[in-house]
Amino acid sequence: MVTPLLYTRLVASFPAGVSPAAVDAVIDLARALGAELQALLLEDLAALAMAGMPSPRTFDPRVSLWRDLQPTEMQRELDLAAALLRRRLEAAQRAGLHAQLTVARGGPGSVLGQYAQTGDLLVVTEPADPMARWVQPFTALLEAALAAPAAVLYLPHRGARGSGPIAYFGAGVAAALARRMAQALGAPCVDAEAGQHAARTRSLHALLAQLAERRVRVVVCDRSALGAHPSRTLQEAGDRRLAVLLAPAQEAA
Repeated sequence: MVTPLLYTRLVASFPAGVSPAAVDAVIDLARALGAELQALLLEDLAALAMAGMPSPRTFDPRVSLWRDLQPTEMQRELDLAAALLRRRLEAAQRAGLHAQLTVARGGPGSVLGQYAQTGDLLVVTEPADPMARWVQPFTALLEAALAAPAAVLYLPHRGARGSGPIAYFGAGVAAALARRMAQALGAPCVDAEAGQHAARTRSLHALLAQLAERRVRVVVCDRSALGAHPSRTLQEAGDRRLAVLLAPAQEAA
């Protein structure tokens, strides 16, 4: 059995509209780290109940418009996502990965509280549909993950790049975690602010363009680096196919 590196278990939440690339990226990460994989497909009861109401609609804040919400569409997406996850995980199990899929019912906070432990690595995968990244249940899931004490990996819907350095932003725990992640993945480790002549900043948002230009695979930082709008910063990182690893909250101070 492979000795776990960094984390014994990955607890990965998958949205209904998950892409195969994101599933494969999580499986590859669990295999690289020698960790068990607990895959969670969240069946949000509140969203399903709302979809069952007469003429349900959902708001898209990006374009300030409402659209119709179809109950059958939501259930179909859940069924398709479950089938996709089962096929991918069964193949990974045959290859030796210890993995389990749970279709969990309830709110994101209660689900994470039930299945995730402090020593786990929480993996939040983006939905493939850009609009779904701005509405429930994904927004509530991301908020719950950011409030959890465990380390959190925000994974773009296409998965992180397959190559490139691991960068860290800030010192202390983030730097040490980045070095261990880089060692586990066989990648170089770099300082995200290296070469900057101006005063060092505490904003990850200000470094996103530079990190994308350097084709960084994962940037490691603490939650305070996300600024006043954590979700927006993480989604902009995802748009650049940059994964963000947040150090455990209780160690980030």
